[in-house]
Amino acid sequence: MRPPGTASTEEKLAALHTQLVDAVADLVHSDKWAQMLAVAARFTEYSPSNVLLIAAQRPDATRVAGIRTWNGLGRRVTKGEHGIAILAPCVYRTDDQTAKDRHQARPEPAASPGDEMPPQRELHGFRVVHVFDVTQTEGRPLPDVQPELLKGAAPAGIWDQLVALTANAGYQLERRPCPEGVNGWTAPQDKIVVVDETLEPAQAAKTLAHELGHVRANHAGRFPDYAVAHACRGAAEVEAESIAYVITSHLGMKPDAYSVPYVAGWADDLDMLRHHMSTVVTVAQGLLSDLDALSKAARATRVLQIAPQWAVPGRSPVRETDLVANQEGLRRA
Repeated sequence: MRPPGTASTEEKLAALHTQLVDAVADLVHSDKWAQMLAVAARFTEYSPSNVLLIAAQRPDATRVAGIRTWNGLGRRVTKGEHGIAILAPCVYRTDDQTAKDRHQARPEPAASPGDEMPPQRELHGFRVVHVFDVTQTEGRPLPDVQPELLKGAAPAGIWDQLVALTANAGYQLERRPCPEGVNGWTAPQDKIVVVDETLEPAQAAKTLAHELGHVRANHAGRFPDYAVAHACRGAAEVEAESIAYVITSHLGMKPDAYSVPYVAGWADDLDMLRHHMSTVVTVAQGLLSDLDALSKAARATRVLQIAPQWAVPGRSPVRETDLVANQEGLRRA
């Protein structure tokens, strides 16, 4: 039984999530963010494959959209500029009435409130479309609020522990260059987690916590349309970054400059954040429990490694509990 007036771990994590929601609320209620959201809502979100295509054709691209979107934002494509070719998914609804009709797809209509069973959707190839980077356009300036990469070191041992949890989940971690604006990604089918090799330790740890959030919250199973449905991807990104925020904040890091704008950019409204609170807190609590177990195991291993130095002929064997007690005493000195 905990002492009166003290909060449980779950209550502390819930408080951190509430802190994130409040910070997002403060940001989205500002004039600058409202202007930015009006712009961001007009841009298509791109899959990792299209990010690679964009990077291959125009490595310096920072923000891309179709010509109609740019025109609607008061900008025009500069004469002589060539578009960036990407792939747009063609998603259709299929009838399940008979097996022979399964592959006779037709474009998906709006959902009907009275439908008992949601229509199934299938990906039937891709078509080539062209987009343009903001540097290829001219006209009205665009307001912007971007997440700021974390600088400096992460808490001692956290990176190694996150790496261990990634391996325990059956995923292989790779550190390699990522396209501009991408810090990392998770490929559930290939069981790979990628974290950009150029990130400073604090940001790398937060990014890996984010990717572990995707894994531990079972986004591959819960959001099967992640790659083609903005709503699914938004929900997954809000959960993963919220989990990373709660974990890193609990460990003494300050991820607000990155996490708050990131979550605000994906959340349709504040109710969306509150709706996912239970999943965020539950997954974060499990990850922190596992991180704590790894930390205790690492301390015990270090203590046992120095035991032979304390063994003196003629004396009683040194017990592990004695070593831990002495180690804690030295740490407090």
